[in-house]
Amino acid sequence: MKVFLTIIFTLTTIAAARAQKPGDSLQYYSSAIHDTSSLNLLINYCFRQIDVIPDLSFSYSQKALLKSRELGAKSCEARSITNLGAVEANRGNYPAALKYYMESLSIWELLNNSRGILLSKNNIAQVYGYLKSSVLEYQFLKEAEAIALKDQMEEELGIVKTNLSIFYANTANFRAALNEQLAALAINLKFNKLSLVSLGYSNAGAYLFYLHKIDSAILFYRQSKELGEKINDKKAIALSWSNLAEAFATKGISDTAIIYYEKAIMVSKQIGLKEILSFSYGQLAEIYKNKHEFDKALQFTVLKQNIKDSILNATATKQLAEMQTKYETAKKEQKIQQQQFEITKKNYWIAGTMSFVLLAGFLGYSFYRSNKLKQAQKMQVEIIRQQDMATTAVIKAEENERKRIAGDLHDGIGQTMSAAKLNLSGIKNRLDFKDDNDKVTFEKIEYLIDESCKEVRSISHNMMPNTLLKNGLSSAVKEFIDKIDSRVLKVNVYSEGLNEKIESNAETVLYRVIQESVNNVIKHAGATMLDITLIKDGDNISATIEDDGKGFNMTDIKNKEGIGLKNIQSRIAFLKGTVEWEAQIGKGTVVVINIPA
Repeated sequence: MKVFLTIIFTLTTIAAARAQKPGDSLQYYSSAIHDTSSLNLLINYCFRQIDVIPDLSFSYSQKALLKSRELGAKSCEARSITNLGAVEANRGNYPAALKYYMESLSIWELLNNSRGILLSKNNIAQVYGYLKSSVLEYQFLKEAEAIALKDQMEEELGIVKTNLSIFYANTANFRAALNEQLAALAINLKFNKLSLVSLGYSNAGAYLFYLHKIDSAILFYRQSKELGEKINDKKAIALSWSNLAEAFATKGISDTAIIYYEKAIMVSKQIGLKEILSFSYGQLAEIYKNKHEFDKALQFTVLKQNIKDSILNATATKQLAEMQTKYETAKKEQKIQQQQFEITKKNYWIAGTMSFVLLAGFLGYSFYRSNKLKQAQKMQVEIIRQQDMATTAVIKAEENERKRIAGDLHDGIGQTMSAAKLNLSGIKNRLDFKDDNDKVTFEKIEYLIDESCKEVRSISHNMMPNTLLKNGLSSAVKEFIDKIDSRVLKVNVYSEGLNEKIESNAETVLYRVIQESVNNVIKHAGATMLDITLIKDGDNISATIEDDGKGFNMTDIKNKEGIGLKNIQSRIAFLKGTVEWEAQIGKGTVVVINIPA
């Protein structure tokens, strides 16, 4: 399986300009600089040409940087440096890109420009991702997300959340990746950012594919293709056809897969997408091999090898050109060194000493930088640990308070009212009632006290069920369900692997979440049937609550996140688990919970 994912650098989300000769336009903008307005035009144009003419864009961005410093325009300076970082990132020179992005970030921080800080942190995170530094990648993405939420920069939040989804996908946490991508999709749809929406559909389909929800993945792939065709995004179209083909091949529908791979090949040839071509040829060879059509299998194997060879040749040609340049440069340097040998010989020992000092300084700085990064990582780990401890303390305090209140109700108020009822019963036969009305009134008092005792006992058991404490989660859930009127809501409970008690915190939190979910069904779903499944399988516990109620639109789930849903999410997050809602209007709702046992 291979699913193509695209990381979004902030500076690569805008289409290239349509100028006939971009280099001439850059020269025009460069010669026309006389104030910050014309300088901004040059910076914007350099930005739009990063993917088209990277070398010229880099050169003119350097000129824009010098002019920015000459005019004292700090924001223009930061944007020029960001352009330089983007070019280096596209070249694959990630240390240089990181240096430029860090420098840009320091200027935005000096200007206290929240948007500039956010976008710089997003770009820095992506570079750390390419450098395989996942801890720092996640740290900068979360910092960018926090700024977007704090300052209500919703449009930028869509970019950050897309990159967060790819971070989670790269760590194989596809459920978290899907949640982040769906949130990004909603934002990008709101702002009509169609290229990002097309990418979002493709990524969401990929995550569903990895979660083995092939039919759902196909729906998202189709949406990506249709939108790609609408905006004439050839790369998105080719990618969608390739992903659709892989999905149908996985379902065993090879004839449809062949048609889609051929469409992917046709579009990829138009724009030279060699990676998708190579993948599609290889998959077609495998399909025809399984169909015992070995001539076609061989044909596509050869085509795949030819594409791989062309990719290798292009890489080799580029490397040879670089080596030739280095060789010519080395020859020139050698000649200059030979000419200056007699002069430099006298200063050899001084130069050696200075080199040693510089090397020592560089090693010292490297050690300092490395130590600083380690300290930042340790601090992040400690912050997460403190947050976990705080959450644990809150939930434990809440459960202890429930136990205390339940005990006070049962042993205090409950016992007092039981004693009152007993005393009333004892004097009933000794009282001389004047008439039947007095006797009826007395009996009503007796009845009210009896009902109050039952109510206190019921509240006490709901707050901390004895069955949960004694017999475990499965028995407590069944006892709770038995109290529901089956004429209004029929509830089926199935449990497996929960014969023994599990860890008390997990047991209590799961019981509260199931209780809250059932109450939501009773209050809001209008359901007639409810199925609850509890399964402990090895090191995991899963719970499913499915009703046949009216459901809701999943795109509106954020608007439905009241206190109840947030409580469920926070409790499950405390257990390092996940909770998902799946719903369709008129087709009910499914809540799926997974926690480590």
